[in-house]
Amino acid sequence: MLRYYPQYCLSAFVATAILFVMYFMKRNFRTRKNRIFLIMLTDNLLASGINITTFYVISFPERYPLWADYLSNLVYLSIYNLMAVLFLLYVDSATKIPHMKLPVRIIAGIIACYDLLIIWTTPFTHLVSYFDEELNYRHGPLMVSLYVTAFIAVFTANIMFLRMRKSFNSYQVFSITCFVFGIFGSVMFQAFHPKHVISNFACAMALFFLYTAFENQAYYLYGDTPCYNKKAFIRTIHRMKKLEKPYGVLAVKIEEFENCIHALGRVGAEQLPERIAERISLEFGKMAYCIDGDTFALVAEEDLRGELLAQRLENCFDEPFMLKVEDRVLTAKIKPVMTWIPVSSVDIEGFEMAEVLQGLDDSISDGLMVVDDAWKWIQPVRREKEVLGILDRAIRNQSFEVYYQPIHEVMSGKFLCAEALVRLKDDNGKFISPEEFIPIAEKNGRISDIGNFVFREVCRFISESELIEHGVSYIELNLSPAQCRQRDLAEQFLKVMEEYHIAPHRINLEITETAEMQSLGMSKLHEIMKTLHDHGVTFSLDDFGSGFAALNYLISLPVDIVKIDKSILWQAMKDEKSKTILKHTMIMIKEIGKSIVVEGVETEEMAEILRNFGCDYMQGYLYSKPITGKEYLEFLKREKNSGLSVKEVENLRNLQLV
Repeated sequence: MLRYYPQYCLSAFVATAILFVMYFMKRNFRTRKNRIFLIMLTDNLLASGINITTFYVISFPERYPLWADYLSNLVYLSIYNLMAVLFLLYVDSATKIPHMKLPVRIIAGIIACYDLLIIWTTPFTHLVSYFDEELNYRHGPLMVSLYVTAFIAVFTANIMFLRMRKSFNSYQVFSITCFVFGIFGSVMFQAFHPKHVISNFACAMALFFLYTAFENQAYYLYGDTPCYNKKAFIRTIHRMKKLEKPYGVLAVKIEEFENCIHALGRVGAEQLPERIAERISLEFGKMAYCIDGDTFALVAEEDLRGELLAQRLENCFDEPFMLKVEDRVLTAKIKPVMTWIPVSSVDIEGFEMAEVLQGLDDSISDGLMVVDDAWKWIQPVRREKEVLGILDRAIRNQSFEVYYQPIHEVMSGKFLCAEALVRLKDDNGKFISPEEFIPIAEKNGRISDIGNFVFREVCRFISESELIEHGVSYIELNLSPAQCRQRDLAEQFLKVMEEYHIAPHRINLEITETAEMQSLGMSKLHEIMKTLHDHGVTFSLDDFGSGFAALNYLISLPVDIVKIDKSILWQAMKDEKSKTILKHTMIMIKEIGKSIVVEGVETEEMAEILRNFGCDYMQGYLYSKPITGKEYLEFLKREKNSGLSVKEVENLRNLQLV
């Protein structure tokens, strides 16, 4: 009679038990993948333990009733063969391929039902295993089918993982490979050495690799603290959404956080969020999350009042935080700014709630702010996501439209230039305001793609439409700060102009002083502008007077034209003081040798005032709204026969410059 060696199963049981203890010693964040891994651990632990009993039952069947012999073997086969199905579900939860969820569950269900059916009917059919008349353990004709179903499950899981392998690091790929080849290798080994049942031990080793590669809970922790991070927060909100349970989020911002950062320096600024996270986590345990350095949250899954949580949380900030910076110990006394957001029936995604929390104001510090309607906070986030999707499709399909707003030259009465403006339509063909989609594009890193498209489209339009013959001297278009971060931007623009045979002086680039432009650095901006300016490209300083101090730009950069923001003009039409400011601003700009464009001209009264103030160009609805390229050409044809000729206008302009 064949005698099996149980030491491999003993080793498998001990190894899995150790892994089981390690699993519960760490702080585990609840995910579907995490729960399936725990079931896999339990499965292998039970299979290893039961298999030890099965060895003795099979080796000495005469010592036990026949039903006990069968029961021990059938329980082992059922539990052991479940491992392949669990592995398939585990890989499915790790890869997150949406359209594979249903097929995976169907495959897993069919395999599990088939295995259980043929295993538990085998005492009557002898299809999987049986004991012959001499009580020798035998394999039935369908025993091999259990290996086939396991192969199908593992093979399917492996295909899914290989498809998404770029989403995982090399060690994770290695771990999955170890699991697949470990199982297949152990089965092949047992086929030739039936006494050495090493499959459970191979599973234990494979589970160890999966544990170290995929079940690293540091992925869900903020830094070296026990506090959960933004990824964990998003998953928790997603879970609450699926459970359809009411819950509450207590959002916590640090009052005037930027000022704290400047006061503490870089090292202190890195330590402060961790000290806060540690203290909140110590008080609230698994309820605490650090969304960002200055944003924390408590997720109350039970029916708790926000006021009670806020009171407990405020106590966490009673004592100052101790920070070690080099050889000094600094103390930081800070105050939390708290907002209670109850969620009952709103269908909220985790990333949406995280966006809301990060966007909260950190300067409101009087008491607890309570949000009555969470949807009012979520709607802008959801709208941003919707617009971002439309932007991505437009970038992919190059489906933006470029409109042109004619600019009136005061001296000639002609329209010798225009501003190119990008337009975007939603899926229903309705326009999305640039005031909405441009900030979203800038925030999410899409503005460079849009700017590059507009530049190429303008060059194509100038070339194919023969705008020069229509008297157009140049086209203005915006230059985004994000574009200026591209390497060799000037060379790229010059190459596009050469491709379409456009003289550089036919292009005018508008720059706007923003916080991002300031962060870019004057030297980098000057380098780009000088390269293009030396080739003939002109520049405008856009939105002058709209809130940023642009005098340094006027002095330091090769700016040819200054565009005064419409808000300055409109305010000047309301009171004399603002009108005086507008007048003297224009005088100053003219005295330093710059041309002036005033935006937002809508009435003849505005135009008359600007003419008296010495304005060079006027732009606004008085002359034309932004129109398509085709409409712009028709507009130019109508205006061509009025006023002076193009040659006469250019002579006058040259005379004025002299």
